[in-house]
Amino acid sequence: MHTTNFPLLLSANICILNHTTDLQFVKTFQYVLHIPTFILGVIINSVALYMLCIRLKKWMESTIYMTNLIICDIFLLFSLPFKIYADNGYGKWHLGTTFCKFVESLYFVNTYGTILLIMLISVDRYTAIKHPFLAQTLRSPKKAIIACTVVWVCIWSVSIPYYTQTECPQESKEICFVGFSEFWKKGVIPLSMELIYLISAFAVVFCSIQMIRTLQRVDVERDDISMKASMNIISPNLVTFLLCFTPYHVAMLLYFLARQEYITTDYQTSLRAFLQISQCLATTNCCLVGMYYYSIIKGFWKSKIKNTV
Repeated sequence: MHTTNFPLLLSANICILNHTTDLQFVKTFQYVLHIPTFILGVIINSVALYMLCIRLKKWMESTIYMTNLIICDIFLLFSLPFKIYADNGYGKWHLGTTFCKFVESLYFVNTYGTILLIMLISVDRYTAIKHPFLAQTLRSPKKAIIACTVVWVCIWSVSIPYYTQTECPQESKEICFVGFSEFWKKGVIPLSMELIYLISAFAVVFCSIQMIRTLQRVDVERDDISMKASMNIISPNLVTFLLCFTPYHVAMLLYFLARQEYITTDYQTSLRAFLQISQCLATTNCCLVGMYYYSIIKGFWKSKIKNTV
């Protein structure tokens, strides 16, 4: 009885939008968010990359992780104009199948590159602040480079099967950023993405809370540029991470459950719209991380000036 009434209960509390209205709203929302994200993201990340690589040239653990995060964001930003192009034609594509797979990989792969690199930054700062003596053994620029290399190899390796898979003859080769039926049918990839996010989110939240507690006990008169820079980036880093990526993964899980018919299929259209909107929100991370780019670069710049005086 309860199982039979469950869809009726949901139907009484959720308004199902017309399919055409959903598509138009999502399309408009993507324009409104993607275009400013692309413009601001390119400016912010280009300036940050210039400051780190050309002006500062101070290759510490933090700057290595930040540089890789900026490059990851730039790759993702590069895919946005092509996603806008595909969305404008409701998936129609005239730039070739291989190039479509490439920009799709840039969009999805670098999203998880960003998640993993933010996690590495949090773990790195947690080790430096919470366990300073152990950090002397665990932290070094060389180890930071190795960790970033492992992330790059892992995230791009998972896209190799996507490039090598043979296409079904029924599927049109002139579509892009749509038609992921196999992705949802098998379920391995979306569940793996959820697991990656959950592990990363737990690490970021745990490390951030521990760092905040530790820094609150640090003498306010202690003149430590690294400590002050860390304090300035912890909260923005945590808020940005949760704000950008949590709705996306909640939407992905709900849509997956609807596709698998664990949730009534009546809500697939609305959940798909929710997923597309939350994807747009996730890309704003490329701009929002500028809050702590500024804090870190400012701290390193002051440290450099102080050391040259």
